[in-house]
Amino acid sequence: MLRHKTLLSLLVILFIFGVCRISSAEVSPEIQLGARGIMSLNLDYSSGDDQTVSDFSDTSLLIGFRQKLYSDYRGRLVIGFQFPDADSDLGQLFFHQVFLNIENKSNILKIGRSRMRSALIEFPTLRDDDALHFTDVMNPFSSGENSEDNQYGNVLEATHIFGQRYWLMIHGEHVTESPVPPETSETAFDLNAIGISFEYYIPESQTWNRKILKQIGIGFNNFLTSRPGYSGDIDQALKNIIFSSILNIYPDPVHFWDVRHQTIYNPGFSEVKEITDYPNLTRAESISTFTSLRYLYRRLERPTAQLSASVGYKTFPDLLSTTEQIQVVANGFYRIGENFDAGLQFQYQDNKGDVKNLFRDHEIRVQFALVYSIDQLWNKQFDARDSLLNLEHGYIP
Repeated sequence: MLRHKTLLSLLVILFIFGVCRISSAEVSPEIQLGARGIMSLNLDYSSGDDQTVSDFSDTSLLIGFRQKLYSDYRGRLVIGFQFPDADSDLGQLFFHQVFLNIENKSNILKIGRSRMRSALIEFPTLRDDDALHFTDVMNPFSSGENSEDNQYGNVLEATHIFGQRYWLMIHGEHVTESPVPPETSETAFDLNAIGISFEYYIPESQTWNRKILKQIGIGFNNFLTSRPGYSGDIDQALKNIIFSSILNIYPDPVHFWDVRHQTIYNPGFSEVKEITDYPNLTRAESISTFTSLRYLYRRLERPTAQLSASVGYKTFPDLLSTTEQIQVVANGFYRIGENFDAGLQFQYQDNKGDVKNLFRDHEIRVQFALVYSIDQLWNKQFDARDSLLNLEHGYIP
């Protein structure tokens, strides 16, 4: 673990050394405001429990400042909070984005609290945790009470972009430990996860140039656990491999179709043969896939309506009993005003084998939703490669 921390520290020092080339300039900062309100009426029909819920979780507010530095780099501060899930223990507000980053055309350094690299792409679901167990790497240090434990943490990321299409990222993270061990604090920044990812990504401005391949990537996540009976860093690490791709199967500017797919392989720990609690769920060998087919209708160069259908499958091949999960998500959104959408989403999940110790046999959910997004800018100075709303989940990706 010490070797990993030393390597990351050297990368940060080299990055900062490259940024600090002195010249003279004085400009006022660019100010950004981003907000997304998500309100839904959830009708849950689950085995043994039916209920109706008014849900405003994942509604968020962000403010950002960007500043020209004494070189070709720029600096950025972002502070943001969201309303967590109703059944979480995170309180009324959760600060999910608090970070500084320094970047130029080809390099990005980011440090603070932000979205972790638990997934490589977004899927067109209403909320980013609607298919969490299929789309994200699971946090082995979590009790499973909060979906946010798998998505947000203290991060240290260094990214290099080759030719504006090839993204190489090295990251170190402190993923949330819940409950918090008595010897640590909630603001701890010791690294308990490291990883690397490499992605080929077509810029959004060129999506409509009839290229079939938009994105393909691979990522490696390693959680630095204290595995009983093992002493080496490699043997103790819980490893995850992520493969993702996006294909523009009909990149017409008006009637647009794409397919999104992601597979996560978790080799797990060989000693885990049954799932009795959440730590076992994250440490058991598993293969999860999630695939979406999306249709987007753009009228007058603006997204007007979207339909999508997604299927997820997860299996645990090394357990004593046959254990698997299946999820289907279908939704439609219609733009009723500037950045104001109405939507309907249907979800079905079936759980078999050991996972029924943690979840119901099956779950059915129907959601009627209204979504309003705000992206405001003052004293504009820079391009919009990374607007504030890019930090939030988007069902129209």
